[in-house]
Amino acid sequence: MRNKRWILLIVTLLMVFSLACNAGRVTKTPEPATAAPTEAPTEKVESTATPRPTATPKPTSTPKPAATSEPTEAPIEGFELEIINESGRDIWYIYISQTDADSWGDDWLQADVIAAGDSYVVTGIPAGVYDLQAEDENGEIIETIWEAEITESTFWTVVGGGSLEVINNSTDIIAELYVSASDSDSWGDDQLGGVAIKSGGSYIVEGLSNDMLYDVKATDADGNTIESIYNVSLNGWYTWYVIGKTDLPSNAVLRFEDDFSNNRNNWAQTRETDQVRYIPPANGEYCILIKSTDLTAWEWYEPFRPDKFVAEVACTPDAGTDATCGIGFGPDGDNLYWFEVAPEAQSYALFLLKDDAWQEAPISWTESKNIVPTGWNYLSIERVGGYFSVFVNGVLLDQVESNIFPTGRIGIGGATYDNGNVTVCLDDLRVWRLE
Repeated sequence: MRNKRWILLIVTLLMVFSLACNAGRVTKTPEPATAAPTEAPTEKVESTATPRPTATPKPTSTPKPAATSEPTEAPIEGFELEIINESGRDIWYIYISQTDADSWGDDWLQADVIAAGDSYVVTGIPAGVYDLQAEDENGEIIETIWEAEITESTFWTVVGGGSLEVINNSTDIIAELYVSASDSDSWGDDQLGGVAIKSGGSYIVEGLSNDMLYDVKATDADGNTIESIYNVSLNGWYTWYVIGKTDLPSNAVLRFEDDFSNNRNNWAQTRETDQVRYIPPANGEYCILIKSTDLTAWEWYEPFRPDKFVAEVACTPDAGTDATCGIGFGPDGDNLYWFEVAPEAQSYALFLLKDDAWQEAPISWTESKNIVPTGWNYLSIERVGGYFSVFVNGVLLDQVESNIFPTGRIGIGGATYDNGNVTVCLDDLRVWRLE
């Protein structure tokens, strides 16, 4: 994702201790490893909330062109259905199931494929009401038609559309589901219409555009957000495994909180260097202007050095830049875990600075749709039980085993890459000790 030099630039700053903070720290931004998309679970969860019995089953026929037999007990007499493929994708499977059936049954194409732009005629369909589904080579849904009445020979033009499958792997019941265009100012209407998705259940939203990006939000019965994802491209079929937000440990005790409405904690004691300008907090934000490219800058929160803790901060960099937000933990400026989030790229990484040199990243750049691409994100880190865990907007993204840095301080800031003169703003810093 980003290519950086493994050259460490040390800038020695005057360390001025105050009530809460000391002078900021700057260092060359670490070189991230190649981005690797987050792997979704492979186990399929059976539906308990799908509104129709035919919405969940996947194709069971053998891959083409192995199949040579005719559909099981296919009617000899009946009507014709001409399928016109204008979806832009090849259709490998066609399912025609009576609306009251419990499964899709056999694939009506068998060894045939309807190429994009071609048509195909299915014969021998008795009069009745049917659900129709077209799928691609991988069994992903191209289009579904519900309750189509066939009482004469007719046609079906498949134009394609996106489908979103929501699998509830959280412990909460999803009472409402919102699917909105990413450039919309409103979430719109609830997609569930009174149907709840129980823990372990699933639901499918169909008829969405393949050419749009969507934001999706799941809420509980009280309207509280369980989880959200952003900038999702529904290229045919997208599965969202809802994990839900992680609750604070029961033994978490809030030890520090700052909303940056004023500078009562004496941030930005070192105001400016050639590379960084620390702007004293005002109006609910603490901002750091990073003048140089390829530079990571942070300031420590000083009062205590926890061993087991949870720390969280809200952060946003200048829009339209490749700058990142960060929160870290370590004993000093030469030794640090640094959790970094790149909003524009919707990616995160965990870096390790040890003895003043960046090591191989414990977590290389990884995509997460839980990251808001423009605006504020909440970054959280937790160290307990020999593990260092990272969160975005309350959702656990990853964790690594760690016994280094028995105690340390919390640092907040950001980093630049190709863009310099970027401002990173922070808010709502909170630190809990696990007692």
